[in-house]
Amino acid sequence: MGNIFKVFFSFSAMILLSSCDIFLVEKNQIEQCNNHLEMVYENTPLNNFEQTKFKDLLENRFPKYEEMFEKASIETSIDQELLAAISFQESQWDPRAKSNMGVRGMMMVTLETAAIVGVEKRLNPEQNITGGAKYIAMLQERNVYGKTTADQLSISLAKYNLGPTNIINIAKTIDKDPSEITWFDIEGKLKNITGEDVNLIDLNGYSRGQQAIDYVYRVKSYYDLMAAHACTDPKDRLTFF
Repeated sequence: MGNIFKVFFSFSAMILLSSCDIFLVEKNQIEQCNNHLEMVYENTPLNNFEQTKFKDLLENRFPKYEEMFEKASIETSIDQELLAAISFQESQWDPRAKSNMGVRGMMMVTLETAAIVGVEKRLNPEQNITGGAKYIAMLQERNVYGKTTADQLSISLAKYNLGPTNIINIAKTIDKDPSEITWFDIEGKLKNITGEDVNLIDLNGYSRGQQAIDYVYRVKSYYDLMAAHACTDPKDRLTFF
């Protein structure tokens, strides 16, 4: 009987120690995630107002749509945090968002894009998220520009904002093979592009070219925050430039 108790207590001790090890590992991971999150907030170019608004909407608005982003990510193989970042930049996760340019919904889908990706009701959040995800996936798949995957992603985001035809026309003015064109090549050209150059409208001296540049960098900033909040493993995080 004594031997049985010895075995029992030894086994119990092993389970307890194992549980402690797991607890310590999880605690360490949580600390690492919190430290990384704090570092991202310290280094983001977003101002205090933008950071505060993002935190508030992440806690109080995003959870309602999180499963929709997850579903769209699975369907299109586009990173869930990237989709959420694009949507935040586009609409701040407002399903009824609209602009004077005729774009609507969570991912601010145009009528033309809606027809391409099969969105029937642009103010339906799930349709809009899925449609936007399909569109960015299509831009990625058809993109021939970019020296690295980071370049390709940034250029695809610029296409999402400014329109693929405009970015293609800009890229054609760069004296490089398409596969050798970098995001910084495109950015350099965009700095000198006005609304008239791309059949769009500048707003109060804010050129459409600069808007597209800022769009890419802001999506990156929101993606960094989304990935940090999700505690995404560094090796699985997207890189932009």
